[in-house]
Amino acid sequence: MTREWSAIILAGGKGKRLMPLTSLIPKPLVKVTNVPMVDYAIAHLVYADIKHIVLALAYQGETLKKYIEKTWTPDKLGDVELECEIQDSKGTAEAYRLLTDRIDSEKVVVSMADIVTNLPMKDFMTFHSEKKGLATISMKTVESHTSQYGVVLLDKNRKIYLFLEKPAPMELYVSSMAQRADLFLHTNIINTGIYCFNKDIGNILQETELMDFGSEVFPYLLENQYDLYGFVRNYYWMDAGNSTTYLWLNWDLLRKHAWPILPNGVEYDGVYVMGVINAGQNIIIDKPACFGEFVQLENRVKIKELSSIGQNVIIGEDTMIEKSVIWDNIKIGAGCIITESIICNDCEIGDNVVLERAIVAPNCKISNNSQIRDQTLELGTNI
Repeated sequence: MTREWSAIILAGGKGKRLMPLTSLIPKPLVKVTNVPMVDYAIAHLVYADIKHIVLALAYQGETLKKYIEKTWTPDKLGDVELECEIQDSKGTAEAYRLLTDRIDSEKVVVSMADIVTNLPMKDFMTFHSEKKGLATISMKTVESHTSQYGVVLLDKNRKIYLFLEKPAPMELYVSSMAQRADLFLHTNIINTGIYCFNKDIGNILQETELMDFGSEVFPYLLENQYDLYGFVRNYYWMDAGNSTTYLWLNWDLLRKHAWPILPNGVEYDGVYVMGVINAGQNIIIDKPACFGEFVQLENRVKIKELSSIGQNVIIGEDTMIEKSVIWDNIKIGAGCIITESIICNDCEIGDNVVLERAIVAPNCKISNNSQIRDQTLELGTNI
């Protein structure tokens, strides 16, 4: 019996724009509130009752495969079949094409391992099934139109007649002139990169050798009269494409903007804790914040709002951390002030250090009394 749904998670990107956070690990393993982004992607599909999930891996594929197989064990997955396939694909559509022989379902969800979203997946899948089109694109409304967003021409049934990822002004003009009375031009809707397909898409990809869904496949489908639909809702979605949006993503999860997706750990009135905190005297912890396991806070440490503290972290006396993300295996000295900064794994911060809007790559060592503002320290820097 052929199953109704399966899913592919695209997890092959290098995360170049997120450097130096991705200097030693692939982007899907970058943690957001102490959870690697790939885990959010897998959980999203498991909660939607999809029983067969294939991860398409490329960059540092072996590292990612080992993590997934260690973390998502059979006892955790139950009756869900989870596979990892390392491939050399050059685009989102090619990643799918290389997996067509692994997909045996009538319909397929394609998702991404480097975003966090609370897209109502079951509603999205039901919408696709009801419309009976070849493909459905997940879309969300944004507050205002800017040039980074595309345009889409929809009718009242959400059928797509025009789809331009990043249109030139002339294309916009022509498309708006061509619309019928029952079509609606939207310039404040973005494609959030999660798709539903009927299995026939596999044959089309094999025949055409198109590489990318957004820029190639969807225009091809429209040009050849295939039915393409847009699932438009106002849900949470964030691509941690650079260090700024990465910080925002951590803050958003702490503020519960992506509910029901929450930071890891047990919540105590807005503070999420994964393990026992070894705390000194006169500690101040403002909510919301989150902590990994094996955290040591010395006397008079202040953890201000919107801070994410990782595992195996020691924070010295009188240090204040605010709106910052601290990764794992980090020692921070006494009297430091750290605001709106990111400190990656295996770093050592001296005493009386000021970090303001700083990004500290893995394996860095910062000496006493240093002041770093609006700077990025590369991998292994010693100052």
